[in-house]
Amino acid sequence: MPGPLSLDLSKATKLKYLVFVRMEPSVQWITTALQTVKSKNIQDITIYPFGALPETIEEADYQEWRDLDRLLVQFGASHSIRPRIMYVVGMRGKDMRNYVSSLLPELTRRGLVNLAEAAD
Repeated sequence: MPGPLSLDLSKATKLKYLVFVRMEPSVQWITTALQTVKSKNIQDITIYPFGALPETIEEADYQEWRDLDRLLVQFGASHSIRPRIMYVVGMRGKDMRNYVSSLLPELTRRGLVNLAEAAD
């Protein structure tokens, strides 16, 4: 089995828009990639957390979500952006909208998250 995905964005100095699609239980690769960002031009971070419902997330994965939450709060403060979390209505998509506060509690509490419905 291959190791975790690693994405180094440090050389992308003019980077403005980031889109992450979560297709595995772990979100650690998103956190790791965001930690490499050096661009001062970041205007938008969008995450598609498909299938990330709390009842399906292991405790270790919850910790990864908390780490991502803290990092997104830092990005919100340092880049004046509100990360966008996309959800799909149907196929439990509405549940995802309701669960964002448990996956990203600090971001939600501070009002720094932008929930948006994704097109099918």
